[in-house]
Amino acid sequence: MSAEDSKDRIKGAPRKRWVNRKMHDGREPFFPNFLLKEWIAGAMFLTAFMIWVINNHVHLGSIANPSDSTYIPMPDWYFYFLYQFLKYFPGPDLAWGTVAVPIISILLLMFVPWLDRGKSRRPIHRPIAATAMVLFVFMSIWLTAEAYQQHQYEVSGSAGGGTKSAAGGLPFAVSHPTSTALLNTSMPGYTVFQNTCSGCHGTDLKGGFGPELLGIGNEATSSQLLPVVKKGFNPNMPPAGGLTSSVQIQQVVDWLATQTQK
Repeated sequence: MSAEDSKDRIKGAPRKRWVNRKMHDGREPFFPNFLLKEWIAGAMFLTAFMIWVINNHVHLGSIANPSDSTYIPMPDWYFYFLYQFLKYFPGPDLAWGTVAVPIISILLLMFVPWLDRGKSRRPIHRPIAATAMVLFVFMSIWLTAEAYQQHQYEVSGSAGGGTKSAAGGLPFAVSHPTSTALLNTSMPGYTVFQNTCSGCHGTDLKGGFGPELLGIGNEATSSQLLPVVKKGFNPNMPPAGGLTSSVQIQQVVDWLATQTQK
């Protein structure tokens, strides 16, 4: 220690004096401090994932058969929620699910640094971000489960045989006519059906997520169909089936009652 330092030192005080030392403000440089931590965490995850993949081989299924009309294709499980999400945008609304919603989501992610500028990382201090994350996780899990259950239902339905069977929760059997031409397409119920119900029952009434409805007029009248549509039925049809008014419901059941394909 220099002579000048020894003169300035107060007896009993530390030998080194911090003259201009600043208090830590809780922040750190993005590069290299924060970025290095992210690289280390990413490298550890990728290493663990590679080890898991090497030790858990994926077994291939059977060879694809183009002539198998009962096969129902499905994406990998981690895309189930997107696959299910697209089912809620049938017909002319498909562009919303494939273009508009993804673009809006990407823009929101891009502007997150400006939308949420709080320094605190506690969820209770960031209600908007925390709520959005909880909703996203919940919807992803729910959509994934829905896609899996509906796929199992479709597979079980395609495996059945016979010419007449109960149609996925309907209280009466539905025939499988050889004629597939839709009847009375000028009725208003046809337009309502194509815009609302076709996402589940198909634009051609051959079914999909929901049961087949070809020939439904041979088994039920409009008065019999009306309470079924209003109440819905298990496993997947909600009350009213997405129709927004009693007028639309009546129009749809009136049109369905005329579908008497043979």
